[in-house]
Amino acid sequence: MEIARRVSKLLLVCFLFTSSLWSHALQAKSISFTYTFSDDLQSIVPAEQLNSINAFALSLLLSAAPTVSFESKSATQKQKGQAYLPHIIFNLVRTKENELEYDWISPMLAYECSELFACTPNAGSQEKDVGVAYIALAKTDNSLRDAEWLSEKVSEFKTSSEFDAQVSPLIAQLSKDFPNSAEKYGLVSLVGELHADTSNLWVIADLVPLFSDLSERGELEGIAADFVREVLHEMGMSDAILSAPWKRIAKEATTKSNVLVFSVIRTDERDDVFHWVTPVSKNLHGLFGIDKPRFAAIQDVPKTYRVGTLAQDYRYDIALDLGFQVKAYESWQALVDGLFRNDIDVLFGSQGAVDIGCNPDGLKCETIKLTSEYDISTAYLALSKTDTCVLVLEKLKLASAKARKSKKYNEQLSAWSEMVSQNFGIAHHTENGVVHLWNPN
Repeated sequence: MEIARRVSKLLLVCFLFTSSLWSHALQAKSISFTYTFSDDLQSIVPAEQLNSINAFALSLLLSAAPTVSFESKSATQKQKGQAYLPHIIFNLVRTKENELEYDWISPMLAYECSELFACTPNAGSQEKDVGVAYIALAKTDNSLRDAEWLSEKVSEFKTSSEFDAQVSPLIAQLSKDFPNSAEKYGLVSLVGELHADTSNLWVIADLVPLFSDLSERGELEGIAADFVREVLHEMGMSDAILSAPWKRIAKEATTKSNVLVFSVIRTDERDDVFHWVTPVSKNLHGLFGIDKPRFAAIQDVPKTYRVGTLAQDYRYDIALDLGFQVKAYESWQALVDGLFRNDIDVLFGSQGAVDIGCNPDGLKCETIKLTSEYDISTAYLALSKTDTCVLVLEKLKLASAKARKSKKYNEQLSAWSEMVSQNFGIAHHTENGVVHLWNPN
């Protein structure tokens, strides 16, 4: 049994190491945003109706994210020397031309498009082609965490009774000029019923120990598989899930529509291949030491610290570039041993790497603590972009928000967390149904 546990931990750390290769620089979630309203809808709806739509969009975001501030850009522009703030654009129409320029937080309104009014590609199988206006975030090197957080907050809010109470008056108001106005998939449609066809959706999992792995009976099990099954249940679909090597998953996702895959590490390079539905797990990478103070950023760590990394690891070059003295080791075990011998002051890795490298029978592994964060990699439930309807994405986002709050999934998550701690000693915690593979300090 102990050998089996050790093997599972080794396989999991292989996954954690691979995920680190595509991680992004750690950025704190912003507490302030600026915003403007796009003029994309000015020629489509009357001025009075547009004012109502704008007020509804802002109210929705304020309700979904009450802990942050949103300031009109026209007001903040008057303040000279103000630091850059992430910028939200309300009611921006999603098109083929601007697809990769923005993080598309959530759709707000669908209208009948034409040669005069821009269409959104793959926006439903209803009789009329539509353009879809969104809450969008201007994409920058640092916008990813903000986009992920806002998208999750808005999707969660759209599943609430408070959202229903907010959208109903708007539907009544719009119906004066657009009698077919209705709410569907969390957005207002001026053309009546919208259709997101999921009949040919197929689900495929990358095999990751403890998250999505095959049992002795050949059945897919693990907390990621449990979560995806609950999402499918919320959508009223079969919970059949296939599994395949990553190379096949990548091939299917780049050539076929309606391919739902997990778990996929999010990177900028993959934005043109996948729609990002919702996070499944996160892994934190940083400096770990014994009896060392905590630093807010890796740049604040004294350059006199001796840093240990794996040989031929990307973090070796990062540590050198940051001005540290760096020593390379051939294994995580050797790296942890070097830390306890005081050959180095900190090691550069993840909590999972610390867990696999430290033998609790001979070392006080609990004394190794995070000294400074560097970056976080996020594994997603993702949807292929090729000819896939953007409304299917929204249907999945809303189902994911409901699944995270379901009693069944939270019971599964609690049992899984206890099992992982007791049987494998893997450091982790959970936030809003997402597994974070490190202990909060």
